[in-house]
Amino acid sequence: MDEMNIAATKVRLVLTGIGVVAFSVIASLVATHISFQISGTADYATTMMVAFIIPMLVAPPSYGFVAFLSWKLKKANERLDKLAHLDPLTALHNRRSFVDAATARLGTGSSHMLAMIDIDHFKKINDRIGHAGGDNALKHAAEVLRSAAPKEALLARLGGEEFGLLFAIPHDERGAAATAAKAHIEAMRLQLEAMPLITPQGLIHVTASFGLAISRPDETLDTLLSRADMALYAAKNAGRNRLQLSM
Repeated sequence: MDEMNIAATKVRLVLTGIGVVAFSVIASLVATHISFQISGTADYATTMMVAFIIPMLVAPPSYGFVAFLSWKLKKANERLDKLAHLDPLTALHNRRSFVDAATARLGTGSSHMLAMIDIDHFKKINDRIGHAGGDNALKHAAEVLRSAAPKEALLARLGGEEFGLLFAIPHDERGAAATAAKAHIEAMRLQLEAMPLITPQGLIHVTASFGLAISRPDETLDTLLSRADMALYAAKNAGRNRLQLSM
């Protein structure tokens, strides 16, 4: 739920509260008036005043409690929705969220660059510093990639030690935009290489291999992923810690 929806929900809750109080007061006054007309034994002004005051005292806290529960429910639903779309370890998008968002972005017809990113020798990192240390290495890599990624880029942990990055690039005939995008990802690779993870066992140098692919007109996400994945394997076979662009 975005900020505008949250603000609208607050307004609806306030208006509902006013409506509940007003309805309670009117209903109480009408019922008291009818009762007075039937019996006629009590002072009319005093009775009507009591009929007005009692709902004013009872309705607001009653509504406030209901509103509080409704708000808590909405916040809980927001958290569940967030958990359904984020990777719990790195707080990046998860695979499901990435696929949905990437499909939507490709559907706009704009050119995009996709990078498949695989942490190099992750099993060796796990063996050296344990699974908890391996998790820290993944979180470290995720944070470095997030801070260095292009603005508005879609970054996700796709599973294990694999990440995905998708961002729009301007369409041009000479390929200058693609060259600039590749240079940006190279800068990301260098930044990750230059920032080791500090652990009790010493510095752990975390590097990654990148497989790149530029989307083609009307290309599906599956095909784009496949091309980027092939480029990733080529980068790993060439020695890792490098980029490979799919042709």
